[in-house]
This record gives sequence, C-alpha cells and structure tokens, in this order.
Amino acid sequence: MMKNYTLFLALIICTLFSCSRSNTKFLKKLEDSVKFYSDQANKNKVKYSTFYLSSITDFEWDKFYIFDEYVTNEMINEITGLTWDGANVPGGNRRIVFIYKKKIVQYVDFEPYQFPVFFYTCGGTEQYEFSKQDDLFAVYYRCDKNGCIYVMVPERCAKSIMRLD
Repeated sequence: MMKNYTLFLALIICTLFSCSRSNTKFLKKLEDSVKFYSDQANKNKVKYSTFYLSSITDFEWDKFYIFDEYVTNEMINEITGLTWDGANVPGGNRRIVFIYKKKIVQYVDFEPYQFPVFFYTCGGTEQYEFSKQDDLFAVYYRCDKNGCIYVMVPERCAKSIMRLD
C-alpha cells in the first residue's frame, strides 16, 4: 500500500513540476567531449580538433536541430515537419532535438550560461539544422570582448567559419 502511495505521489510531483525527459546522459558526454577536444585544439596547428557526434550518442539519428529558448512545441513541429507533443523550450535554455526516420527520438535541454557551446551551420539558415553528413564536427574555444564560448561546426566548413572569428 505504501509503495503505491509513493509511486502515486512521485507521479503527481512529476506532473506538477514538468519532469523532463531530456537526455542528461548525452549532455554530460557532449560537455566532456567538447571540453576535451577544444583542449586538444589548442595543441595543434589547425586550432581545432574533430570528433564524430555519433560517437557519443547511444541512439540512432539522421538529423538534428538546435532551438533557442521559448520555442514552443508547435514551432518545433512546424520547423521539423513532424508531430511532437513535448514541452516548450524553457527560458534560458537551448534544445537539441534528434530525429531518426522522421521521428523525434531524443532531445536535450542545456543552459548556455553553464555550458556555452554554440553550433554553427555551413551556410546561412533561419534554423540550425544538421544532417548526418555533418556528423564530423570541428571544436574549438573562442574568446572575444563578450566572453568565451565553445564552437562546434561541421568539419567540412570549419576553416571558413574560423576566418570569420
């Protein structure tokens, strides 16, 4: 009886506080990898280091998007062309949404103030969208008068992006 009550109470608390299914395990792997490879970038001639994003995922994906804070699930549906009833992107967060075979399979929310990683595309785009062809990412650490960030950009266009820094 007590076990059922505890389970019921946990369900109520989760509902009230909007428990997230955000993949925190992946986020930890991403943080560790970005920091490691950006440290390696400081030690080589090209000033960036590379890794395959798929090497730290334990799920299949063929595309992913980056969404900024306050993007609603309706906007995510409109941009991706898929139907998803997940939560809106919380204030102060960004969201990475992974898609496989036209289904959203994972997402992760992160706070750029705690983990300042920015993803850049190879061309001008309204939405940050990456396909599996861009699985190999260049990573480096960049500082300017506004602060320091980790940069992730598809390796095929890393040198072009770095020239803009």
